[in-house]
Amino acid sequence: MSSKKEIQPYWRPDFKIQSTLPDIKVVRTDFIINFIAVALVLVVGFSLLQREYRAFSLRGTIEDMEQRIRISEADDNIKLRASERFREAAQHVVELQRFYSSPLPAHEFLAELALLKPKDLIFSRVMLSESILKEDGGAQMGYRIQITGDVRELTVLTEFKGVLQQSDLLNPEGFVSVVDESMQQRDAKTGIVPFQISISLSAEKESKASEGGKG
Repeated sequence: MSSKKEIQPYWRPDFKIQSTLPDIKVVRTDFIINFIAVALVLVVGFSLLQREYRAFSLRGTIEDMEQRIRISEADDNIKLRASERFREAAQHVVELQRFYSSPLPAHEFLAELALLKPKDLIFSRVMLSESILKEDGGAQMGYRIQITGDVRELTVLTEFKGVLQQSDLLNPEGFVSVVDESMQQRDAKTGIVPFQISISLSAEKESKASEGGKG
């Protein structure tokens, strides 16, 4: 048997005050609190920056849109002026088309007059004009022909007037023609009588046209 005695640890009371001892934890409580505070500050700062960035982007978008509107407004004004010029040009085209689609083409009328004119009758002026006649049913196109000249024998003028009244060219379908004549006094020296023949063409009314169609 061993003669040595068993060694017993020294015993002494624990007089430590835990509240006064330093924090020796691996992660201190103050560090956690500071970390949370910093994280909150970062989150709030990020939110503010994000909102400012969105506001900045929105302002940039608004400025860009306003600039586009100003550019578009200038382009629209140019297009409106071009449209107005096109409308005026189209109106001229319509007038030309209406002239060439007239029931009494000018070149055909002059050729017809050259064939119908008696040899003893002289033309000094031939004028063809058109006008808009307003009626209850709307506006209609009307045509007027004035033939000015000289003649010696009134019977020649009477025969020429009758030929004009029977001419198919001066009685187009859908129109009514009226032929009038006027004369001045005969020149005592030359024996010439100045005259003027007026021919008016007006659109036939629908009621009369329908009655003529039925007959």
